[in-house]
Amino acid sequence: MKQHTILHLITKLTLLFLLLTGCSKFLDVRPSTTAVNPTTVSDFEEMLNNDSIATCNFVLADVVTDDVGMSDAMLAADRTAYFAHAYLWDANVWNPGDADITYNSAYARILQMNIILDKIDGAAGEAQRKNVVRAQALINRAWYYLQLANLYGPDYREATMTTDLAVPLVLMPNANELPARATVKQVYDQILGDLHAAVTNPDLPDKGKTVVHPGKAAGYALLAKTYLYMGNYGQAETSADAALQINNALTDYNAGNVHPGSLLDLSRNPEILLGRLGVDYAFYQKYGGGGFFIGASLHTLLDSNDMRLIGNFAANTRFNPNTMYTAQVFNYSVTVAEMLLVKAECLARKGNAAGAVDLVNQLRKKRLIRYVPLDPGINALTAVLQERQRELFYHGGTRLFDLKRLNRESGLAQTLQRIGDDGTTVIATLPANSPRYLMPFAPSIIANNPKIIQNGR
Repeated sequence: MKQHTILHLITKLTLLFLLLTGCSKFLDVRPSTTAVNPTTVSDFEEMLNNDSIATCNFVLADVVTDDVGMSDAMLAADRTAYFAHAYLWDANVWNPGDADITYNSAYARILQMNIILDKIDGAAGEAQRKNVVRAQALINRAWYYLQLANLYGPDYREATMTTDLAVPLVLMPNANELPARATVKQVYDQILGDLHAAVTNPDLPDKGKTVVHPGKAAGYALLAKTYLYMGNYGQAETSADAALQINNALTDYNAGNVHPGSLLDLSRNPEILLGRLGVDYAFYQKYGGGGFFIGASLHTLLDSNDMRLIGNFAANTRFNPNTMYTAQVFNYSVTVAEMLLVKAECLARKGNAAGAVDLVNQLRKKRLIRYVPLDPGINALTAVLQERQRELFYHGGTRLFDLKRLNRESGLAQTLQRIGDDGTTVIATLPANSPRYLMPFAPSIIANNPKIIQNGR
């Protein structure tokens, strides 16, 4: 049988999806009547209104972290599943027939953005509307590449960024060549270029019409995340400030909206800068219709006074699935809360401990049942990093990306362990800076594209 590249396969699946279903609508926008070949600016606006752009699956990026726990019974039920392999940091994660939904679905969404960016200039319609479409497609593409680069590639390091390999950098639809892995620098340069082009576009509004449609606040927020991962704390603070100047609203979790189950739930949350929802059926169904158990280190940080524990974990231990859909549903959104924590880390790193702790306290006022401010004498950087873990758990890999970058710093590196139900038996260990922090590529991906070099384990 003729071998197809993963890009060609994704192209066909995406176009078939558009042909059969049109664009799945978010909120109150009418269904699309557009066929596969978009020609007007309205057609491209319809593509950006496809809610699949905002729904994704990065569940394995969280499974490998210390935020997640699996019981002995869960592991015994299916020790050969890629969930168990990833959780225990095995030498091999993927079985020969496994499909990596994270990789495949992310590139499907990147393809949609590439189609838009390739064709929007020639579309019929007003230049201003085309500029908005272009900027929003750039922001969406940047988010997916930032996720992919940090999951499959090493953290950004000045000394090795030109040789470390991230992921294939596909910028055009229907490419004929098999894309090799780009370097970390190449992918980050593209992300920064896309985001700067978007936020400097005079026609892009400060806020999109829905949480699915990014505005400048979302672009600045992604710049803040990108610069933070790069260790460029000055630019990260500047970008976080720019996002917060547009939107600094925080949701009081005592009033609800702690655990969103749909994009509509996200739309009701004023602190969402860019809406992203993770939906995973496979883990829930494989392990007896249940979600993750909370990891020991996360449980230590979240106590019964914290709505992030009460609102997300049944009996304070097991992540609440969305029982209506028999799935685990995760909030991967970029938020005001995250921007406060990015700025707080930047302040802590430049010696402004009081400013950093004040920002953390602003967030805690909206998360705790009974607000108690942090001790002003606390180590500010420690306070910020702990609050990041409390706030951004199960966030599509944010904890993993933090572990990777912090492992490079003296005093912040950690050795992770998996402990059995007895509380003492160590069943797996992950040293700091281990190559097993990098997600390997599934065999099917490499079979389709032999130019992709496998991550060593």
